Amino acid sequence: MADMVQSGGLAKYPLAIISKLLEVFGKDLGGGYDIGCQFKTMLDQSPLGPLACSLNHTCLVGTFHGHAHRHLCQLDHLTMYTKGLGLEDLETCERTFSKSNALVSTVQYASAFHRKQAISGYFKHNDDYEVYANLSKFLYDNYKQALDTIRECEATLPGLMKEQNVPNEQVFEKWLAEEKAYLEQLSREPPEETLQMEYWEQLVKLTASKHDLDASQDAWAAFPAENTQLYASDATMTKKKEAL
Repeated sequence: MADMVQSGGLAKYPLAIISKLLEVFGKDLGGGYDIGCQFKTMLDQSPLGPLACSLNHTCLVGTFHGHAHRHLCQLDHLTMYTKGLGLEDLETCERTFSKSNALVSTVQYASAFHRKQAISGYFKHNDDYEVYANLSKFLYDNYKQALDTIRECEATLPGLMKEQNVPNEQVFEKWLAEEKAYLEQLSREPPEETLQMEYWEQLVKLTASKHDLDASQDAWAAFPAENTQLYASDATMTKKKEAL
């Protein structure tokens, strides 16, 4: 256990994790990371790159973070487009972190020793009395859910495909490939969309300017006429004082 007090989430931490996973589990692994798309570039350029490539390691983005990424990134890194992941959303760590937030009040002002002691004790208790105890039920429920999902899809999908005139399931793969090719060609936004956005922004500015103008005119119109002479007198006195 290590204290990340100042460094923050540097790339060396997930690289160390990937190194251990490749050493223990070998090939055909998929790992989820909130910036898995960027991390893939880091991994490829690191000394681990050749090993990860030879073992067919795949960098992915978890469901919680994935939908905030660019559409092209989603096609490459979301779990829903990755064969073999099944129901996994790659957000186990997020749920674990959320659950362990209950420790904050007890470790926030603790010494380094007692902080690590509390965290270690918490996760040991969680493993012994919750994770391991519920592991069989977790696997059973997930397996049952997977079978139910497959059964429902097999019953529903053919009818939907018929309604939409989709001849076979290979069409879905073709659509994804076409969508990816289209997005890769978009080095910049289409000129029509850019002009529409710029036009809309100018309309917003015009509306704001009209509002300010109306407010100024209303304020000027509300200025009492009888105060005009008083203002002129004050202006004359000011000029005389400035001339002295």
